[in-house]
Amino acid sequence: MKQPFDEDSAELSIMLQWWRDLENDKGARAELRRCTSPEAVMLHPAYARMHYRLASSLSGQWNWEYRLAAVAGLLAHVRKPTKKFLAEEMGGRKPVVSELRFRRLLQCKPDELYGRMIRVLRMLDNTANTQDLIRSVFHWNDRVRKRWALKYFANLPTQETA
Repeated sequence: MKQPFDEDSAELSIMLQWWRDLENDKGARAELRRCTSPEAVMLHPAYARMHYRLASSLSGQWNWEYRLAAVAGLLAHVRKPTKKFLAEEMGGRKPVVSELRFRRLLQCKPDELYGRMIRVLRMLDNTANTQDLIRSVFHWNDRVRKRWALKYFANLPTQETA
């Protein structure tokens, strides 16, 4: 079954274009970056424009407006897109995000994800795979967590145990 924000979907194209348009509206980007919650993002005109364009295709999704606002607010923090998955960026030979912080991120509920992801994006110098960010935050569930765990831990140096 096709999910919102799947590869080559209309929703993904709209969202990515909205993000690119933020580059030309520095004021809106700055205001969205200062939002401390998805609820605050929902009150911004830039979110309203994007919401209007996606409402018809997302309206059947559970809690879609909150999740869309979380995605929009986090995208405002991304300055440069990358190709690597978010979890790969966080991990690797020299992890940017500590294993403890990463495990806590995996355990968080959707309403806790926004603040934690802002901190992670800052740690990543505001770079992220925008498509992975959109899909992962919008669909934050056990499947996403498992995919992230596999990507994060795949390249971590092994620790010797006694």
